[in-house]
Amino acid sequence: MEIAKAMILAGRGPEERSWPTTPDEPRHLFPVANRPILFHNLEALRAAGVLEAAIHAEPSAGDAIRRAVGDGREWGLSVRYADWEPRTGVAGAVAAGRDFVRGEPVLVQHGDALLCERLYGHISAFAREGLDTLALRLPRPGAGPQAVRMPWYLLSPRAISILGEGDGDTPASPVAGVRAQGGRVRIQIVDGCVPCQGDVDSLLESNRRMLEGLTAGFEPAPRDACRVQGAVQVHPTATVRRTLLRGPVVIGPSAQVTDAYIGPYTSIGAGVVIEGTEIEHSIVLADGELRFVGTRLESSVIGRRARIVRGFRLPGAIRMAIGDGAEVVLC
Repeated sequence: MEIAKAMILAGRGPEERSWPTTPDEPRHLFPVANRPILFHNLEALRAAGVLEAAIHAEPSAGDAIRRAVGDGREWGLSVRYADWEPRTGVAGAVAAGRDFVRGEPVLVQHGDALLCERLYGHISAFAREGLDTLALRLPRPGAGPQAVRMPWYLLSPRAISILGEGDGDTPASPVAGVRAQGGRVRIQIVDGCVPCQGDVDSLLESNRRMLEGLTAGFEPAPRDACRVQGAVQVHPTATVRRTLLRGPVVIGPSAQVTDAYIGPYTSIGAGVVIEGTEIEHSIVLADGELRFVGTRLESSVIGRRARIVRGFRLPGAIRMAIGDGAEVVLC
């Protein structure tokens, strides 16, 4: 029983905390390893053999996600859209997606989670064991039972029928609901991360995990006087000169990096300018600017069009313009 259809749920979760650098668009479009979280999921679905996807988004996020994803052809997928209220849970999405599913097995996943292993092996196990529900669970060390996350559900036509019997207003657990009706259910612990369900450290950890699979893609010309250690990807339109790149590192389109150190687990977005600065284990979003910062930046998230520059006029002072909820740590 191969799975060719998937439903992606894109809604704000109850555990989400504010980020100092939260962009205007939904968190599912926040880039880790220089790719929006949702794009990583679409790539994983296509690699697992999925051909069609329905993105169920809460109304406030739907338009932005439609503009970003389009019809799905970039991933070799056929993508459609539907409005979804997160309070209705998986059962509500299944009830709303009956016309899309049409009696076939389906993968339902929360779009804010990233699986750090291959999805296809779980699809094969689901078919081989004749299960009605296979829930993929993320371990949460030290957390109570109420904090358990199961962002992925593989559902048989029988499970879909059971979950879709209600009116979609009750966020019934797919595991409990199907098991109560005698369905075959199994829970599998998997390796993954949830960048949207936590603070900036969760976001940086997810960036690190996604960069761990990076393959090298940069051969600096001798005149650029660069040193490259480990897996480094640099977009062909980026300019990197007199810089030590210690991977895993990814540098986006039109970035300009000069006389710098870019350390492990760092993602540099499109159009970023970095000069005379050291940075590692960080994310710099599009069009950010770092010039002669004077101390190494680490475990940092730099927002779009944000500037961190050192002034050389006397007398010396610190000048800041920061937004609500921002955090500044001076070391």
